Amino acid sequence: MKKLWLLFLALALAVLNMPALAQETTSADSMEDMNAAIGNLTSKVNALAAKGPAVEFHGFVQSDIINDSTESFNETVGDGKVQVGGVPAGSNGWTQFSLRNSRIDLLAKDSTADWNFKGYIETDFLGSSNGVTVGGNEYKFYTQPTLRLRHAYVEGDTNDGWQILAGQYWTLFGWNMDYVLNTVAEAPVMGTLYERIPQLRFQKTLGDANGAQVQIAASAEKPDQDISQMPTLDLGIRFLMNDIKGRFCSATGAGKLMPLSIGLSERNADYYWNANGGSTLNQNIWASAVAADVLLPVMPASEGKDDPSIVISGEYTYGAGDTLPFNGGGFGGVAAIGSYGNGAPNYGASGGVGTELDGGEAGVVNGGLTPILLESYNGQIQIFLPPSIGTIVTAGYGEVFAINDVTLGGTYDDDSNIFVNAMQDLNKEVRVGLEYSQYWTHYTTATNNNPTDQRLQLSTWYRF
Repeated sequence: MKKLWLLFLALALAVLNMPALAQETTSADSMEDMNAAIGNLTSKVNALAAKGPAVEFHGFVQSDIINDSTESFNETVGDGKVQVGGVPAGSNGWTQFSLRNSRIDLLAKDSTADWNFKGYIETDFLGSSNGVTVGGNEYKFYTQPTLRLRHAYVEGDTNDGWQILAGQYWTLFGWNMDYVLNTVAEAPVMGTLYERIPQLRFQKTLGDANGAQVQIAASAEKPDQDISQMPTLDLGIRFLMNDIKGRFCSATGAGKLMPLSIGLSERNADYYWNANGGSTLNQNIWASAVAADVLLPVMPASEGKDDPSIVISGEYTYGAGDTLPFNGGGFGGVAAIGSYGNGAPNYGASGGVGTELDGGEAGVVNGGLTPILLESYNGQIQIFLPPSIGTIVTAGYGEVFAINDVTLGGTYDDDSNIFVNAMQDLNKEVRVGLEYSQYWTHYTTATNNNPTDQRLQLSTWYRF
């Protein structure tokens, strides 16, 4: 890209100087000088290009103003819990001003005869290791946030449809990110799969890029359980119709044409423990979950045309041990039984079960582990007015239910949300969004067992 731009600049300068050269009595000599200058510049551009790919710098600045009827959440709802009334966090509302979701990313590309390579790293300021929390030192929490790694991976693509990825990226389970609920609130919200995790992924795309395609993928991910010997294994297949597309976008991304697609995926995690209270892990159990996703352009759009579009998407999941893809789940089960001491696992957990689980993925039953069984579903509709108008309206609903949470000692078993938002693109870089949303948590033991939080959020973005 640098080479083409520099050559274009040299040619443009030559054209601009042609009238002056024509007036010279030694026009032939002037043309020779110009050709020599262009040749010299070309050699310098070739030398510069040979040094390696250019690094692109991108990101966005995001400003959020958030008003909640309770103090249950900071900027990100995730699969957190609405606080019950009778405690300060559940009885009082608050307003937050935050820029912590602003992002910075670096992208480099290179290619050979058969491979196209990409290196990518992305950060935001939602880090959890800043030593302060809301309710602790809120001034530092919002004004001195910690940089956080979102993505960091190397990707290689071949001309015949193979793709290999190594690093931290969206999980294959649920084919993130194409089916996530597109809220103005920081993703994720309740009832949607959303996980970035270190992995090694292989993917093959078959078919016509302008017609029907099939994508087949498999990935090995960092285990949920720190002491597990087996990576989490994901499998996925997706069908795409590239001749039927709708304009679609997340709150932080530009609108793009997305094809009709149906995705199926499976997640398999292996959990270990010791049943005798010793130092040897002598028991294990597999926990599996499946997800089905669909994106349907009910009013398709065409490339280069200023036409409106309507897209519907939905997701359904069922299975065990998949609380981490729901941003930690937050249901009952085993919350951090077993711990690290001096950098080594501690196997002496209560009940003789040392597990190193920190996402509530399982509960202890009779000295063994029983994975939390989850079911979820969500759906949304996005209306994209013609790009010349720049207005985007999205409404959706999501719910995740823990089927055996009460059996395993949990105190809540259901999270759900509903939202509607309107976003306006003022130009290619600047967007403004307003959203109303409501969140519920169902408690099994509280008197007020279905508390709600109502949120009104105004956000602005400048993408660069």
